[in-house]
Order: sequence, then C-alpha cells, then structure tokens
Amino acid sequence: MYVGRDFDPSDVGESEVYSFDFVKDLATGETIASSEWFCAVAEDSDADDAAAQDHVALDASNAGTVTSQRITGLVDGVKYVLQAKVVTSLGNTKSLWSHVLTGTPK
Repeated sequence: MYVGRDFDPSDVGESEVYSFDFVKDLATGETIASSEWFCAVAEDSDADDAAAQDHVALDASNAGTVTSQRITGLVDGVKYVLQAKVVTSLGNTKSLWSHVLTGTPK
C-alpha cells in the first residue's frame, strides 16, 4: 500500500536510512519479525537505472512496528519506488511503498 506521501528528495551521493512505520497496519501488540526492502525505478521516471535494486545496502533493521533500510548511490534524475515487505509476529505479511526522487545539488 502507498503510504500517502513521498520521501524528501535525495541528492546524488547521499547514503540515507529510510523507514516505514507499519503501526496503522498491525494489530495491538503485533510487531515486525522480518523485512525485505526493494528499490525499483518508478514507471513515470524521467531517467532509468538498470541496477536499482543494488542501492539496497546491508540488512534492514526492525524495531517494533518500524523497519529501516540504508539506501545508497541513487542515480541523478531517477524517481525510485522504495518498498518494504514485512512478516509480523502473528505471521501476517504486509507491504508499504513510497517514492524518492534523486537530483544533483545546484
């Protein structure tokens, strides 16, 4: 499910940790047991990046209802889709996604 807003734009060369909070999607007391992150080029992007998934660096971290992932090396002018798929402590599978646009500082 789309989270309803995009991440702030990223500058080329930045290495940032992005997070999704699944609190509205989980039952009381339910937590994230594991997560997997994906990075892809958005269909309406003005530029392409054939190695988009390679920007997902290291392992994701999970704390309660939040999953976080370091994303590195995004390409100038590309609009990405960042998606987190989680398995919860109750065995449910949930997904959240949003966009991040990359630009070169002026």
